[in-house]
Amino acid sequence: MNEATPRRRRSFKIKTKFGAARQWRSRKNPPCDACRRRKTACIIETVPPCRLCRSKGQACKSMDREPISRQSSGETVISDSATNSTVVDASYTSIQALLSPEIEPSPLDGGPTNSPSHRIQELNQALPYGLISPLSDNGPTVDTLEDNENRTAHSLGLSGEQDTDLLAAFRSVITNEKDGISADVIQATPGDVEAAAFPVHFNLLMDEFQPADDLAKQRMSDNIEAMVSPHAATLVQLFFKHVHPVFCVVSKVRFLKAYKEDKLRIPASLRGVVYGLGSTFWQHDPDVEGVLQIDLHILFEAAQSALQRELHGPNLWSVQACLLLLHERPADNATIETPRTWISSSRIVACAQMAGLHRDSSAWHLVPEEKKLRKKLWWATYVSDIWSSVCHGNPPLVYPSSFTTAPPSMDDLAFDEDVPTDLQEMVDVSSQTVNISTSARFLEMVKLSQILHGLIDSYYLDSSYQQTIARPQTREARLLNIRRELETWSSMVPNCVTMAYDGASAFCNNVAPLNLAYFAVQALLFRALMSPARMPAKSDPTSPLCRYFEQAIAEFRNFTLFMSRITRECLHAFWGGHARSQFTLCGNFLIYLFLLAPSPQQVHAAFGLLGSFHESLQRLREWADDDASLALLRPVALRIDSFFLHAARIMRNGMSGT
Repeated sequence: MNEATPRRRRSFKIKTKFGAARQWRSRKNPPCDACRRRKTACIIETVPPCRLCRSKGQACKSMDREPISRQSSGETVISDSATNSTVVDASYTSIQALLSPEIEPSPLDGGPTNSPSHRIQELNQALPYGLISPLSDNGPTVDTLEDNENRTAHSLGLSGEQDTDLLAAFRSVITNEKDGISADVIQATPGDVEAAAFPVHFNLLMDEFQPADDLAKQRMSDNIEAMVSPHAATLVQLFFKHVHPVFCVVSKVRFLKAYKEDKLRIPASLRGVVYGLGSTFWQHDPDVEGVLQIDLHILFEAAQSALQRELHGPNLWSVQACLLLLHERPADNATIETPRTWISSSRIVACAQMAGLHRDSSAWHLVPEEKKLRKKLWWATYVSDIWSSVCHGNPPLVYPSSFTTAPPSMDDLAFDEDVPTDLQEMVDVSSQTVNISTSARFLEMVKLSQILHGLIDSYYLDSSYQQTIARPQTREARLLNIRRELETWSSMVPNCVTMAYDGASAFCNNVAPLNLAYFAVQALLFRALMSPARMPAKSDPTSPLCRYFEQAIAEFRNFTLFMSRITRECLHAFWGGHARSQFTLCGNFLIYLFLLAPSPQQVHAAFGLLGSFHESLQRLREWADDDASLALLRPVALRIDSFFLHAARIMRNGMSGT
């Protein structure tokens, strides 16, 4: 080519026909008129209308004309059989020609020739399969991040591989070696600079995994259904009757609808844990007859195994499965909470963050129902994280600056709880409508967990302890503020979640776990207020130990009263996986009070609390005629029994200073 002759950009002609199925920016067919004008993706999943026209409620049509081409000696024509490498090479040449300063770009549709926006439009047309395209302010909205068949939405954070502000200006996709789309970037909200709101994007990935993983998931699904047959429907009913009112993380109506239409649409992990938790109430439910023979260990292991494969593409179903699997019945010989509880909690947090639940979705282009579910699941994750961290005294994985999701309201929690008529036969009568105590219990547990989080941050982190140990007055002031928050919470808690409430049976309204959690927070608060709890502090009337001892004794008289009010029905209701460590915290605190009592009178008072607690444990252990109840009580019972067995030696050694 003569150097004096201006180089012209190569044109691309795509021979296609409008209206055939076209997913993920396929270049096999031209866009409709609306998408062509907007220079955006035109996605037809089966037949017109495309996704944009359907969202706008407008006609989806195409003039069925060939793209504008400029015939020249350098024109390249790409047919349907062109290879990906040819397309990429030709695109590179076109971009290079378009951006060359020697070129005077040709106008498109009579537009200006040299403006930056015009160059971008030229560039966009030069790309045969639209790798990037400008997004207009009135671009298509995203209705759901969850219900996209065979696709999973993964949150793109601010430090992700691409700048979020750039993604707000350009639509991008990732193509594979076969010129197919592996991932598409979708926008949940464009953000608002003036309101300090950043753009939020998600990678929408095709659910294409290793064949071995797909086979394993199918095998686990088949095994789970075989284990529970023919009682699957009854186990679902038991779950929503006994577990859901106390821990309402499953989207009830959505689950029931999917289960009725095709239960295999629900991931095997979630089906397995629903069956497993429901089965633990078979022998105590008055409406169920017969014998259920299921090896729960094998059932839960199948659910765990299925989840491991499903985590390649986590979604809101996965988060619900993770949350419930945390409450798997522990081993019969468990003496302490195993690290699996804490490790499983980290899995919940990771799944929730990948789904973007930690980001406030109130301004996103999503249906309201999905926003409510996302908010509820994030706060269930928050609660699970803080209480799992307490099991071993680890720092929480979630911290205040790691999320923006606002706390839920009663309206958020009541969503999806009213079962429509065509699904009511699948659940017990008590589960067919919204139960206000269910929503209130969840909301109060969130508030209590926030108070606990503040306590952990103020004292129980290594750095917090080191920073405040030399400033006891500052530390005490912070702790007293937390104590006032706890007192306010206790005084404002609704009557329907207190132990005095008798408006429903224990099965449907087990308020004991919430009350137990309150006393566990009290134990941790007094341990912080009374620190450092060492032997010299017993003889120093100005020490925190001496100053707060009587208040601790008074508060834990209420704890022993709480224990005496636990009925047989209440014991056999759902407590959740964190109750074991909460019982242990409270039981150990009673031992703490006895061993550190400053005066003989206080020793006597602390021993009285221990004796009352021991009597309640003995009564409950006599009632515990199932594995779940025994597993709930065993860790704290062994500690109290061990203390009484060795109390005399402990006291002698303590008094002699050895």
